[in-house]
Amino acid sequence: MAAEPGVAGVVVTRGEGPDGPLTRILREGGARVLQWGSIGFAPPEDPAPFLAALERLEGYDWICFSSPRAVDAVVNRVPVPPAGVKMAVVGPSTGQALLEAGWPVDRTPEVASGDGLVEAFRAAGDAGSARLFFPSSAIAREVIPQGLSALGAEVHVVTAYRMITLPLDAEACTAAFDGGEVGVVTFASPSALEGLRAGVGEPLFGRLASGVPAAAMGTTTAGALQAAGWDRVVVAGEATLRGLAAAALAAIWG
Repeated sequence: MAAEPGVAGVVVTRGEGPDGPLTRILREGGARVLQWGSIGFAPPEDPAPFLAALERLEGYDWICFSSPRAVDAVVNRVPVPPAGVKMAVVGPSTGQALLEAGWPVDRTPEVASGDGLVEAFRAAGDAGSARLFFPSSAIAREVIPQGLSALGAEVHVVTAYRMITLPLDAEACTAAFDGGEVGVVTFASPSALEGLRAGVGEPLFGRLASGVPAAAMGTTTAGALQAAGWDRVVVAGEATLRGLAAAALAAIWG
């Protein structure tokens, strides 16, 4: 949580640590970073269904990825993309993770969201009778599988990872806020919002929500922040970590 007293910094709620990708990008941009990692990731409590699905990947027509974490869960176990299977991603950040792993990206929606991906399949007209694999988090929203099923696809949803809440030092976070060290709080997902809320407690959460801007990576996260009562929310121009960093820096420095 290092930052000079009185110097406004950028809060990172991803549980990525001091050498994480968002932290590095922010530091490259000259920001002081406060590590308030509130969520982390772990394998499924029962990994057997996920591992079994990975052995049958060539039997699908599409794999739909809704987050970089889902990409990691699959490519860390299957380094070579299955032959004849197309890849769809919910947005550019997820697509970048797939490309960096050496996998192709065959479909990206114009609007980076679950609804946007469903609309991309609707426009293409190729979801009917298609078999789709959807590696998801344990608490994934139903937008993508329900939307694609409504288009006639057979969607196989399997938990690929689960989110865990990381402990936060609420007193240290409060001291940083009181000392003027918090200039903006970044959120890459609605889950990070819930993790921060649980970690710092309602009193400080309320002060943050009314006192400093939040930078959101995507409209879904922005909507969750607004629903939670956050007064000032800026949305990344591109749903990537670089886009999130740019939005955060703009919120501080204009």
